[in-house]
Amino acid sequence: MTAGEAPTGDRLGPARARIVAGALALAFILIVAKAASIALAGGDKVASAGEAVQSVRRADIVDRNGDLLATALTAWSLSADPRAIWDAREVAEALGGVLPEVDVEALTTRLSDRDRRFVWVQRGLTPRQKEAVLDLGLEGLRFEEERRRVYPAGRLAGHLLGFVNIDGKGLEGVEYAFEDRLKTGGEPLKLTIDAGVQFALEAELERAAGEFDMLGAAGVVVDARTGAVRAIASWPFIDPNKPTGATETERVNRAMKSVFELGSVYKPLTVAAALEDGKLSLDETFDVSKPLPVGNAFVRDLHPIENAEAATPADILAHSSNVGAAMIGARLGADGERAFLEAVGLTARPAFEGPSASAPLLPAKWTDLTVATVSYGHGIAVTPLAFAMSYVPFANGGDYLPPAILEPVETSRIERRRVMSRETASAMISLLRGVVTRGTGTNADAPGYEVAGKTGTAEKPGPDGYDANRNVTSFAAIFPASRPEFVVLIVLDEAQPKSGDPRTAAYTSAAIAGRFITRAAPLLDVKPVLASLNAPPALPVRAQPEKPAERPDL
Repeated sequence: MTAGEAPTGDRLGPARARIVAGALALAFILIVAKAASIALAGGDKVASAGEAVQSVRRADIVDRNGDLLATALTAWSLSADPRAIWDAREVAEALGGVLPEVDVEALTTRLSDRDRRFVWVQRGLTPRQKEAVLDLGLEGLRFEEERRRVYPAGRLAGHLLGFVNIDGKGLEGVEYAFEDRLKTGGEPLKLTIDAGVQFALEAELERAAGEFDMLGAAGVVVDARTGAVRAIASWPFIDPNKPTGATETERVNRAMKSVFELGSVYKPLTVAAALEDGKLSLDETFDVSKPLPVGNAFVRDLHPIENAEAATPADILAHSSNVGAAMIGARLGADGERAFLEAVGLTARPAFEGPSASAPLLPAKWTDLTVATVSYGHGIAVTPLAFAMSYVPFANGGDYLPPAILEPVETSRIERRRVMSRETASAMISLLRGVVTRGTGTNADAPGYEVAGKTGTAEKPGPDGYDANRNVTSFAAIFPASRPEFVVLIVLDEAQPKSGDPRTAAYTSAAIAGRFITRAAPLLDVKPVLASLNAPPALPVRAQPEKPAERPDL
């Protein structure tokens, strides 16, 4: 550089200054434009130092046909920045004038806390409330866009669906079990249930509540070919739109969370286990005319049955003989009986992808008396869902399948477990059909749909033993008998007919099951069997009453 020459940097100074000035001007213009955009938009959605709720649309839930069961709608909630509020009392009082739920004193305290930059004022504003707040023109308030969970069908499948909290997080049912899948949005979560069948099931349980004085009820419908649950309900119902308003009784999911001693619906399992193990043949007979001594107790039949001195397995099931079931159970022994119940899923919590179900209550010791009582459904308590699945092998030729509640159900991936031969399963269908045509299940018959099934009337245990005045009645059904497709289980808790009829399954759960099957079969695309439509009607169930209680005389 020669003397008198300015440094190169100094020579470029004015140009650099102009570039910097231009950049600053551009930045200022962008900031002003952004501020104007927010102002013109009404300032409805503003981030608050990362504390405002971010709106992510929760995935819908639909039934197998795509009918909407749960969705998310846009809603607005009101928040405030205490640092931007001059007079906390004035703002709180003004808001209290248009938002009746606001506690003015509590809000004044929160808005006075200058160490906070974000507080909720009220969640889930109605459109009218939002406009009223806007009209106040108060400083420091922000509207946060949120998503509110809505169940368009109201209480339909409420216990299965579950519900979410105010922040949209699943708390019960499918909403809780699939929280990670649902909260990320995307394609709807498709369930195996059919909304039409679910409605029919709930309608019949509601009808039962009108006919009987009862504590509760549960129903399950399963496609025996895949294990897909087509309907599952618990009464009293719950509306997932208003879970906080539900009573403790309404919140109980009796189909998946409650366990019951179900009584004589276990007898077909006892007979099937003995047939499969080669310890029983269908043509042999049993003398069930006298009480059966077991240890220090006696197993009794509390009503006489036909052919009591030479009762076949068909007679034992048709007329629900405790003595006959206990005799057959004794042939199995503790190991055989327990192994079969384990095979059909009754000794462990049902394992499937979905809301958790309760584990069974099992005998602490398997004595001879335990074997006798379990053979006819006392001393073991399971969920209705688990028990419904135990009848699936009868209907599909011998395979136990786990329940499924998510579509698609891929048949190649179903975990089948062979628990009986096709011959045993077929024999059991014939025996169960006989229960409906000539035994205690007559009221469950549905013309054209060949119902096969078994009644169960079980006294409820209490602190002083079994209570003769309180029972659980159930009916487990399979239809159509000539080409089995579906399993249905109806369970009623302490159902007392208002008509004065006996409070046994023959008059309560069997009748409900028959009405439901008549109503739901067309929805399940089950074609009626023409031969059975032309068959003469079965005898009234009064000709073959079921005993009012099923327990050993201890």
